[in-house]
Amino acid sequence: MKLIYTIIKVIILLLFLLLAVINTDSVAFHYLPGQKADLPLIVVLFGAFVIGIAFGMFALFGRLLALRSENNRLRAEVKKHAHLSEKDLAAPVPQQPAPQTTAPAKQPVQTPKP
Repeated sequence: MKLIYTIIKVIILLLFLLLAVINTDSVAFHYLPGQKADLPLIVVLFGAFVIGIAFGMFALFGRLLALRSENNRLRAEVKKHAHLSEKDLAAPVPQQPAPQTTAPAKQPVQTPKP
């Protein structure tokens, strides 16, 4: 399985290298009003890709923090319950027999036979 992933990664890398070699034509990139730069097309595409990754990471940052805090809370809860169960298992409380509170059973009255 690891070999398959490696082969897929190499194929994707080769595709990107092929894309870079083919797209060496210069394009006009307007980054501010009145400002222009002539850059190779692959640089513009790669820049857009990196900016997209950065915005995606910032968009997920709040959710990441919320999940981390929930994870820490759940870990503390599991640790607390595990500590309680270990404590219960380590020193079992001996059970004492309950004191007898019932009255002794009455013997039936025997009547003499004639």
